[in-house]
Amino acid sequence: MGVTVPLAVSDAALAQAAPSQEEIIVTGVADRQLLLDAKNGTGSRLGLTVRETPAIVDILSQELMQERGLRTSVEALNATPGATSGELASSPGQLSMRGFTGGAISLLYDGVRQTNSALIIRNLDSWSFDRIEVLKGPAGVLYGEGSLAGAVNLVPKKPRFGQDAYAATAGYGSFDTARIGVDANIVLNDKVAVRGVSSLNRTSGFIDNTGARFFATTLSATFKPTDRLSVELAGDYFGDNFSTAYWGAPLVPAAVARDPSGLVTTSDGFVVDRALRDKNYNVTNADQGSDAWWLRSRVTFEISDTLTFTNELSYYDADRRFRNSEVYTYAAPTAAFPNGSFRRSTTRIDHDHQFFVERAVLASDTQIAGHRNRLVIGVEYSRSDFDSVRRFGNTTAVDLFEPARGTFAALDDTAANFPGAGNRANFDSRTTITSVFAEEAFNLTPSLLLVGGVRYDHINLERSVEDLNAGTFTPFSRTYDPISWRGGIVYSLAPKAQIFAQYSYAVAPVGSLALISATNARFNLTTGRSVEGGLKASLWDDRFDITLAGYWIMQDDIITRNPDNTNIAIQGGSQSSRGIELSTSAAITKQFRLDASLAILNARFDTLLELGGVNRAGNTPPVVPERVASVFGIYRLVDIPITLSGGMRYAGHFFTNNANSVRVRDAAVFDAAIGYRLSFGDITLRGRNLTDRLYANWFGGSARQITLSAPRSVDIGLNAKF
Repeated sequence: MGVTVPLAVSDAALAQAAPSQEEIIVTGVADRQLLLDAKNGTGSRLGLTVRETPAIVDILSQELMQERGLRTSVEALNATPGATSGELASSPGQLSMRGFTGGAISLLYDGVRQTNSALIIRNLDSWSFDRIEVLKGPAGVLYGEGSLAGAVNLVPKKPRFGQDAYAATAGYGSFDTARIGVDANIVLNDKVAVRGVSSLNRTSGFIDNTGARFFATTLSATFKPTDRLSVELAGDYFGDNFSTAYWGAPLVPAAVARDPSGLVTTSDGFVVDRALRDKNYNVTNADQGSDAWWLRSRVTFEISDTLTFTNELSYYDADRRFRNSEVYTYAAPTAAFPNGSFRRSTTRIDHDHQFFVERAVLASDTQIAGHRNRLVIGVEYSRSDFDSVRRFGNTTAVDLFEPARGTFAALDDTAANFPGAGNRANFDSRTTITSVFAEEAFNLTPSLLLVGGVRYDHINLERSVEDLNAGTFTPFSRTYDPISWRGGIVYSLAPKAQIFAQYSYAVAPVGSLALISATNARFNLTTGRSVEGGLKASLWDDRFDITLAGYWIMQDDIITRNPDNTNIAIQGGSQSSRGIELSTSAAITKQFRLDASLAILNARFDTLLELGGVNRAGNTPPVVPERVASVFGIYRLVDIPITLSGGMRYAGHFFTNNANSVRVRDAAVFDAAIGYRLSFGDITLRGRNLTDRLYANWFGGSARQITLSAPRSVDIGLNAKF
């Protein structure tokens, strides 16, 4: 989905309504948005603005995503200061942030966190969202276990009162990529508004035979029977279908490569061969996709001018399937394969996943001895039912340069097709979590705000593994009772300039709870601590925003090995990250705006022994670039209706394994666009990766399969609003 066509339509027509507490203000000066003054539900449930929150919260509004041509959630998250995102085929949309990846970052949908959120990650169409909010640093107080490095909240578009508004978009571009989207906001009367948003797109892919189709739709309604009562109802569907999914470019010896590149450096001389850049080694009848439904409701009742009750109820149901050859391992030349070959695995996995969450929150905004005090107390209950059929085998080898990809013959569920213990197994998982949480923001003085929070989770895990080949059935269970907390201060140097500091404590499992093994279930949750401080300021009559933060995060009790017997896994390892992040947005003139960001970090394993006693202390965790930067400029000509924009994204090198033996080169990628403004919208021609840089943003089926990003491409989009 990373190559869908951008449809940069402004949401301004849909924002001409009574302002909500989350509305983002646009100044009209180079269309700069006052994001620091926007209220957000990701950094706190207290109704704090971004500048009142003692942490960094980045907001990618729909307007910003459109003007930068950010077509998908992966592209949007790559535009987040200090973050990178990639398209791992098994879970598209993984995120690396502040030195951590995977299960250390929670994914939210409309503020609801799904336990084991790494399972549900997909590369979603940005057209569906009003904005994407990214909270940096531990978020356990808000979202429980697994929020050690932060949280990403995908906020869908919702009905707005005021007036009817409609938007549509269509486009086409490189790799036979096409997209169409519609958005209709209809106000039935002063008490009922509805909104429907849909997008359909397809691509043939920039790798051989990797076509895919995607569809997303949301229908929502807001009812306001009284001034104090609001009822929101919504249903969402997201579906994706890949014919033969791309699992990465496998590495080959430099001596074998016909056009060796410098993209990857390994300890044994393997490289990415440009001659294999477009090759697909998946079987021809591979099938991968997902169908997911969200049903959501939110009831908000203002009991009084100072007291509000909110109840949220969500239900998620998803089916996912994976029928692939995923892992490719180089083998030396033989008589049958004089060029060498790739040995290939086969994988058949099914997910049957349901998730239910009920959350009730009581919020007050009162005065205590003349000091403003905002308090939230809530309870939450969630249940995740996850069943998985998992099959692993092997299929025929293929030539490097002329692969006869063959078919997935191992569709019959037999031990002959999936031999060996553990390779033909059924997993069942039930995770129930009961939580109590509280947050408070107290104005000790008009300039000094104290913010704190605490959360208690009772986690009950029930798992079973049925190994059909070994003839065993292994049920097990485990309970956890973690407490997460944070305390912070925000001091206003001036009305639009704040400094902040925060200390946080959070927890994370040693692996995904839904997939945890009986061996790992005996371990406790890992613990995390974080210290963060920084500055947020708006200057020059709100024409210049700056945020600056420094942080330190430590995760203890990760799995390591017993120094006396490295065959035994124990807890006691640790990893840490420290860094600084700078982000700016400046309206240089009324027509020209420049946005820039820079993140520098040092991430490392502090204590980690692996099998055989190999010490990984001092190594960098996988897929963690330690330098990330971006710059984006937009200029709107006055005399003619032309808009020029362009920018650069830079990500430093990263490794694909704990040993740091596979190093992926850094990359700077340049994009540019020219748009023609119409009375009803605009037409935009955009070029991406203009220098045709060979670069990667993740790795695929193994640490030696590098997920390449798209080469140079061009797309054009027509956008309309009414």
